[in-house]
Amino acid sequence: MNDSTPSGQQESIANFQHLLAIRDLCEDYNKAIGTRRSEISGIWSASLFLRSLAALNSVILLIKFRLNDDAAIIIRTMFEIELQLGAIKEHPELATQLVQRTQAYRCGRLKAFIEGKREMPEGITKEAMAEQIGQIRAAGIPSDVKKSELAKKAGLLYEYQTLYSLLSDVAHVSPMGLAHYLEKDATSGKIRLNPNGSLLCPEYLMALAAATQLNILDLIVGILRDTPPPRAEELRRLNGSILHRIKTEARI
Repeated sequence: MNDSTPSGQQESIANFQHLLAIRDLCEDYNKAIGTRRSEISGIWSASLFLRSLAALNSVILLIKFRLNDDAAIIIRTMFEIELQLGAIKEHPELATQLVQRTQAYRCGRLKAFIEGKREMPEGITKEAMAEQIGQIRAAGIPSDVKKSELAKKAGLLYEYQTLYSLLSDVAHVSPMGLAHYLEKDATSGKIRLNPNGSLLCPEYLMALAAATQLNILDLIVGILRDTPPPRAEELRRLNGSILHRIKTEARI
């Protein structure tokens, strides 16, 4: 991937390079995971870690092109990965429940296809769908695990109720998430559109993405019982300093 720094002041460039360093550290660790025997908790967790890397690369590209709200939405996805990993680390049996629960969503979609009374895709019949629904139900579907429950198990309930809620305002196109796309003209007093609006500043988004990815790295290392990769703690301390400076200067 060919990365170039976004336009901005020297501090923004340094923060962007810091985010790239965390991405590179995690990609090196991902290569080192290799092929190994593992319980379902390890396999699912490794898959979640790989997904977080794809999400982080998306955040990097979006911030580079100043698509800050879209970057915030992807960081929300990263936080959901952190929730799952945090809960699995404390309760490994949850991984099986989370994997099996995906069949419940599939069952719901198949049921909607049948009840929708629309033309079926070529080669697919309602009878075949009904048979699959029967097989899923016969295998047993575990109860749903709500995100708030994952947050409690992961010890992240405060972050879920505050940070995740804020990012959800952006993702769900709420009035708060849209507020920065409107501005009042100082001369005429009229409201006009602001094409460069975003709820959160890019410096904070970079630091937030970095912190979330470092938390995800720490969790997967713990779940797989690996040794933390070199520089992880150094980058975590640096990111803590960046976040503290941004919050102190009220630049969120």
